[in-house]
Amino acid sequence: MNNEFENDTNYLDQHFLIDKSIINAFVDAANLKITESVVEIGPGKGEITDTIARRVNHLTCIEIDERLEPFINVIKDKHENVDVIYGNVLDVYIPKCDKILSALPYSITEPFIEKLLRCDFNEAVLIVGKKFADNVLDKNLNKLALLTNSFFKVERVMDIAPDAFSPEPRVMSSMIKLTKLKREELNFSFKKFIFRELFFHRDRKLKNNLMEALIEFVKLHDKKLTKKESKAIIDSYNLPKETLNKEMENLSNEEYELLYNSLK
Repeated sequence: MNNEFENDTNYLDQHFLIDKSIINAFVDAANLKITESVVEIGPGKGEITDTIARRVNHLTCIEIDERLEPFINVIKDKHENVDVIYGNVLDVYIPKCDKILSALPYSITEPFIEKLLRCDFNEAVLIVGKKFADNVLDKNLNKLALLTNSFFKVERVMDIAPDAFSPEPRVMSSMIKLTKLKREELNFSFKKFIFRELFFHRDRKLKNNLMEALIEFVKLHDKKLTKKESKAIIDSYNLPKETLNKEMENLSNEEYELLYNSLK
């Protein structure tokens, strides 16, 4: 079993965290409590899983690689509060929990963040590519940064060098904490609120999506905005008709930036 992993280190783009100090920082950043339920995505060989299981009420592990089952079974035998779901995290249901911990392959960061939008949890501690963390923390005006900052408060815990993993990734990593923003917290964050609504209904054309988002924001302040009034506001933004007739999903990063700067 061990030789199989040594000879196939690139399987599923896996990089196992091996630095004990980083592992401790990862768990400490989650501030786990014995009353909490936690989901760990990608338990790997269980180095972090064992520590989490001892600190929480219930732990659900989601693992795509069934070759790791013997390692995970050792943890299950030690702790009665551990359940395991085998499958791709992008496809399986993430159960309601207090916190999520994960060090996912960086190639699926964007779809994973999008999946988190509809999951029921309070905080997530994630190990991601440093480039993604910089992008979000600098509040760049592209799709992924706008999406992340519209739904979460984002904090950098620390940066992580490649030699903390086996095999080593080619890039620097960052540990970040995401705290879910509640809808009512955005009363006075107009642009965040609007983008949050837009991302929730990304299958609509932008002009219709934007109209409904403006109406919802005004409603949040116990006022009313008619569709006609909303349309007049959108007209004042002077956005290209081509952009307004696109679905949110099909906007370019340049159009996301234009939309953000136009909102007022």
